[in-house]
Amino acid sequence: MRKNLFILMTCLVVASLLLSACRTAATTAPETEAPPPPPPPTDTAVPPTEAPTEPPAPTDTPVPVGPPDLSGETITLYHFGDLSGPYAAITAPLIHGAEDAVKAVNEAGGIYGAMLAIQFADDAGNIDEAVAAYDRFTSEDDNPLVMITYGSGEAEALAQRFAEDKIVNVTAGLSSKAFYGAGSGYTFGLGPIYPDQLGLVMQFLVDNWADYKPAEAGDEVKLAHISWPTAFGQGALTTESRAFLADLGVEIVAEETYDVSPTADTTTAILNAQAAGANVIWTNTLAFGPAAVLNGLHALGLRDQFVVAGANWTMDLATYAFLADPAYAVGLIAPTPYLWWTDADNPGVQYAEELFAANERGAGEHNVGYLLLVAGVDLSVKAITHAIDTVGYENLNGEAVQAALIEMSPFEALEGVFRVDYSGGSRSPHTSQIRMIQGGPDAFNILQDWADTPDLRPSE
Repeated sequence: MRKNLFILMTCLVVASLLLSACRTAATTAPETEAPPPPPPPTDTAVPPTEAPTEPPAPTDTPVPVGPPDLSGETITLYHFGDLSGPYAAITAPLIHGAEDAVKAVNEAGGIYGAMLAIQFADDAGNIDEAVAAYDRFTSEDDNPLVMITYGSGEAEALAQRFAEDKIVNVTAGLSSKAFYGAGSGYTFGLGPIYPDQLGLVMQFLVDNWADYKPAEAGDEVKLAHISWPTAFGQGALTTESRAFLADLGVEIVAEETYDVSPTADTTTAILNAQAAGANVIWTNTLAFGPAAVLNGLHALGLRDQFVVAGANWTMDLATYAFLADPAYAVGLIAPTPYLWWTDADNPGVQYAEELFAANERGAGEHNVGYLLLVAGVDLSVKAITHAIDTVGYENLNGEAVQAALIEMSPFEALEGVFRVDYSGGSRSPHTSQIRMIQGGPDAFNILQDWADTPDLRPSE
């Protein structure tokens, strides 16, 4: 009995030890790893990750590049025109406007510190003298940028030279031949070409004929072209302008010329126009040119039979100096592609007034020429500055200035004194007002505000 009890207890102890060992083994068994994720689809396989690279070493913050310092440098503008010949009455204020504007630019610091110089040559209205002046300037300067000319004859004669030598010509001579003739491309105008001006005014008269026609005129505009026998005087009549007038229904019934002289007699030209049935006279002249027509009409007692119109230069203070009576100017119509001195709320006009007063210019120079050349210098300075910003001063040349005039377009010179757009192959402005003298020089009143001119540039 005791023996059997001992055997039973021994079995229980052994069983207990075996159960304890099993529990310990279950709790200490190693964990199995989770199965790896399936590989991505082959068409979206992710390339193996590259080992991370070290971040770049810190660098100094870049310093913005400012405008160049051109202190000690000189940029020269050249200009030439008639100061002792027939056009002197209008040229002197042009020259003084340019000189005063350059002086003011220098007083304001120049172009990035570079000072402007300006050199003038009097060509007396002679083409050979103009060519000689050009040759002299180009022989003295191996990198001329801009030359300013004042006459159509000079601009036409030198257009190809300007293009060949890649010198920008900013000109007041608005002949279409100078801008678009063979080999041109560097001549840029301070106003619309004369064919565009003629077309603009004739379009206005056709559209408003009932309001402006002389009392005894019929229903059709009949034009007499009475002007000087010069490149300027004949600049409005081209193949393109003639075709445009024909399409308008405007007949050119007379083409007359008279001398480039303050004492020119226009009697024969006016009587021929009357005999041809003309009711509008266009004159492409300035100063004593339109005055000769107006004086002649009044002397003949025929002023009320004609609308008298002319190029932008006709409506100017210089015309009054040659009129037998200032009242004769009343009724004169002209395209006006720039503001006038009476537009006193314009900052550009105010600036020009300040220069005029500071340089003590005489009252006779308070005219279109002075105002326009202050704006013309502003245009030149803007173009040179843009060229420097684009190619750098070390690469500055006439080609860069020419490109700048095109790239800047359209833009306003001297706070909107005139508006230019040299893009699309155009080298003259294509917008203008039309004004009429309805009193003295302070009454150049707007008949039509800024409008696009016809585009009568020569066809290629």
